[in-house]
Amino acid sequence: MANARTRYDTIAEFMTRQHDATATSLYGKPAVQVNGTPFLFYMLPGMAFRLQGRAREQALALPGATAWAPLGVPGERSPWVLVPIASFLRWDRLAIEALRYAQEGKVNTPRAEPLQGPPEPPPAAQRWRDNIKSLWEKASTFRLTR
Repeated sequence: MANARTRYDTIAEFMTRQHDATATSLYGKPAVQVNGTPFLFYMLPGMAFRLQGRAREQALALPGATAWAPLGVPGERSPWVLVPIASFLRWDRLAIEALRYAQEGKVNTPRAEPLQGPPEPPPAAQRWRDNIKSLWEKASTFRLTR
């Protein structure tokens, strides 16, 4: 494991020195990002790479490699691949491919867009409004008697 962490540190240092990447910590894990887009993560079972196309398929073909997601269960076409420590000698090439993918700018990330007009009220707000209206109607039918 010490060799794997040393390999990650070497890769991260190379990326920061040669490619203007930033070594950081995301979601409690050491990571490397370029232009605000993370493309490498290191954790105890291995290193995760954000890949596409042929590089992704080749990484998934490595023994023990699996799809991965930084925040939970990966989707069917998750670009992240977790490559185990047993394949740490292949991490250099995969890191370069992940860097290329991140630099291309075609990474799908959520983007905020400005609203056009007021937002629609949530369904719960409509139910409350309707419930209060029906309660007022029922209350108006009550009469006090002696």
